Amino acid sequence: MLDAVASTFAPHPLIHTVPNRRIRNIAVFRAMQPVLEAALGVALPASRTRIVHRGADILWNGPRQWLVLGELELPVNRAAITEQTDGLCLFSVSGPYAVTILKKILPIDIARFAADEVAITAAAHIGVHVWRQDENFILGCFRSYSGALHHVLMQAADTFTERG
Repeated sequence: MLDAVASTFAPHPLIHTVPNRRIRNIAVFRAMQPVLEAALGVALPASRTRIVHRGADILWNGPRQWLVLGELELPVNRAAITEQTDGLCLFSVSGPYAVTILKKILPIDIARFAADEVAITAAAHIGVHVWRQDENFILGCFRSYSGALHHVLMQAADTFTERG
């Protein structure tokens, strides 16, 4: 890991940075997915979903690719594994206005997002992963864009404060 210094962002009652976790990208080698799944002990998401396995989040990241958030042991000889921990920044948007805030910046129908649904899209022209985790929405972007994404989120939430 690069051990990059995390940026600090102005606080907002509805927008928070997600505490650092290890993040890796898995790209399975051709015809090795069944072997990888057997080694992990879980069927990996085949479409836009998130699963939790052995304390780690596994998110669909495109055909035969996944993001793994957490300390899950990964078999190195069945897939290309790329460390992403220092390269990504995660924000949580929560509260009663989360959907309204995200509707302002996302070109997808976030109001219809089911629990654990995942999308790869853009937030105000910034590439993001977005997923629903319980009642929270998590947005992940490259760390170099995190200041811009935080600014956009703060602008979208500027009229809202948490009112229970």
